[in-house]
Amino acid sequence: MKALLVRTDGTYEVINKEWNYDQINKAVGGLIEAVYFPNYKAEGYINEEGKILSLDENILATNAWYNSGARILLGDYIAGDIVLFGQVDEEGNNTEVPVEIVDAISYEWEKIYS
Repeated sequence: MKALLVRTDGTYEVINKEWNYDQINKAVGGLIEAVYFPNYKAEGYINEEGKILSLDENILATNAWYNSGARILLGDYIAGDIVLFGQVDEEGNNTEVPVEIVDAISYEWEKIYS
């Protein structure tokens, strides 16, 4: 299943493999917490202790999150790497990352790094 890994260093990649909890946990470096991106019909998983551990801000993911229609407290941000999927299905399973969130991350990258 395709997922989008967005790192704090500004790199991102679509990874096509069978994901399980341990792999997501390893990708974000700790226990996971869900973050929703409603307008993109996506959800991501981050390290739930990212801010406590002083992980770097994930600027690409944070900017996309702010533009996603999510209700966010002013000044909040995504700390650490994030693995993005589509919304969960009716059985609670992750679905393939939608092109809309990949495009949103790409757009943010263009604004910041080009």
